[in-house]
Amino acid sequence: MGDLIYRHMSFPGKFSPEYLLDCLEISSEHEALEAADLVEAAMHVWRRKASQSHSRSPWSAVKDLMESDKNVMLASRADDVLLCLKQRFPGLSQTTLDASKIQYNKVSEQLQPHLKCSSSTICISSF
Repeated sequence: MGDLIYRHMSFPGKFSPEYLLDCLEISSEHEALEAADLVEAAMHVWRRKASQSHSRSPWSAVKDLMESDKNVMLASRADDVLLCLKQRFPGLSQTTLDASKIQYNKVSEQLQPHLKCSSSTICISSF
């Protein structure tokens, strides 16, 4: 599911969260929550990467800026997907990341290993 979500979200043209959700064919609240967990965790990673800069040279600065723009776009699209999921499934329970934020008032140390992935995939595999 993660690869399909990433391919649709990273396509450089017009993005439709409704179309993405239609492609996923989510039929149950359990599947919706699984998708929401994937998207929300990836959104967190993309936002964190967008706020970091590791420029060492002028070319690195340009490269960092391009990566940052891509991460901002992906995080925004992920946010749109989450909103659409919540509209389609109004009774959707809290995502794992939301519950962790509430419990610990931050991102749980338990989730940190799951959130360390490249920006090229949605990599949450086990919750």
